[in-house]
Amino acid sequence: MHIPDFLFGYSSTGIPIGILFWIIALVFIVLAIKWARDNLDESKIPILAVIAAGIFALQAFNLPTGFGVSGHLVGGALAAIVLGSPFAAVFVLAIVLVIQALVFGDGGVLALGANIINMGVIAGFVGFYSFSALKERIGTPVSAAVAGWLACVIAAGACAVEIAVLGAVPISVGLPTMLLYHALIGVIEAVITGIIVVLIFSVRPELAGNAEKKAMPAATFLVVGLIIALVIGCGAVFFASGDPDGLDSTLLVSGGAKDLFSPAHGEIEEVKDPIGWESPMPDYVLGGEDGGTLGGIIALIIGICVALVVILVAARMMYASSDKKSP
Repeated sequence: MHIPDFLFGYSSTGIPIGILFWIIALVFIVLAIKWARDNLDESKIPILAVIAAGIFALQAFNLPTGFGVSGHLVGGALAAIVLGSPFAAVFVLAIVLVIQALVFGDGGVLALGANIINMGVIAGFVGFYSFSALKERIGTPVSAAVAGWLACVIAAGACAVEIAVLGAVPISVGLPTMLLYHALIGVIEAVITGIIVVLIFSVRPELAGNAEKKAMPAATFLVVGLIIALVIGCGAVFFASGDPDGLDSTLLVSGGAKDLFSPAHGEIEEVKDPIGWESPMPDYVLGGEDGGTLGGIIALIIGICVALVVILVAARMMYASSDKKSP
């Protein structure tokens, strides 16, 4: 669901539209910073960092859904549910998406505003409030899964509207295609979100409101979480699906290079990128086309560690600036 910059080249007003998306995203980023200053403490900072590293790793691991389409975790619902606020999703996803765009060329620089809106704001708010509305009725695992599915599908619908505004894909094609593909991809989101929420709540029960049960020490949680993220990231190099994701598949369908329910038989026709940002490790590979498997592993290790460290530093800065004392 990472919108690339070249889609803004379809419109003569592509750059102003991208700037408008950035302005909207910045409003929510400011609110997310305020949330972080008001709510983060020493116990939550490692959790925030592990969530960021995990989302980075899982977004690199595309899984097949059938029909020649693959999908990965969005993560907005997961971050919002675990940390108890949709602004947590905005805080985490904004940093992850900036790293992905600048370093790995996954999603555009001009498109960052739209991508933060879709995967951080919309997915975070939909995920958090749907989970909150359902958890007392159907329990934590199922409500987290449903929240993840809804967050994925509704964010995909918003993405379809945005690329229609840019003139890249007609809304009559983009909206139903994105919704159909992400209804399938959302199953992946649902399963992963439900499992991870249950696992984290079991080792950090205070996040679920259970202050009596002993929690895993923060340092242990950080180390174990990082190791799991690294395993997932390295596994993506060997086992991730090569099929196009939901957005790319929609572009292929719109361009006649893919039938809706079959693998692609052509490539996406790109127009001129109005920004032209060249990332140092495009497609999550160090060394470009000659990087091979080793280059992919190194790039993902770097990305996961950078995401974790940047979130740790940013979160500690927020905590320090809040003048709160450790509990």
